[in-house]
Amino acid sequence: MEARLTAFETRLDTILPTLATKTDIAELRSDMHKASTDTSRWITATVIGLFLGFAGLFFAMSKNAKAPAPVPQQTQPIVIYAQQPATMAPAPAPPQAAPAK
Repeated sequence: MEARLTAFETRLDTILPTLATKTDIAELRSDMHKASTDTSRWITATVIGLFLGFAGLFFAMSKNAKAPAPVPQQTQPIVIYAQQPATMAPAPAPPQAAPAK
C-alpha cells in the first residue's frame, strides 16, 4: 500500500504544476473577450462597408436608368435612295458565219 501511495504522490506532484490557476483562467477569459470584441467590430465594419457600397451602386444605377429625353418627331420621313448601277454599253454581236452554197 505504501508503494502505491508513494507512486500516487509522485504522479500528483508531476501533474499539479501543469494545472491552470485562477490567474491563468482570468487571462484566458480576457483573451476570449478581446477576440469576441474584435470579431464583432470586424463584422460591424463589414456590414457598414457593404451597405455603403450597395447604396452607391443603387444611386449610380438609378441615375443611369432614367428615361432619355423624347426625340422630336419629324414631319417627313428621311428617304435614302441607293445609287443606280452604271449602265454598260451593249456587247458587240458575234460575227456571223457566211451561208454555205
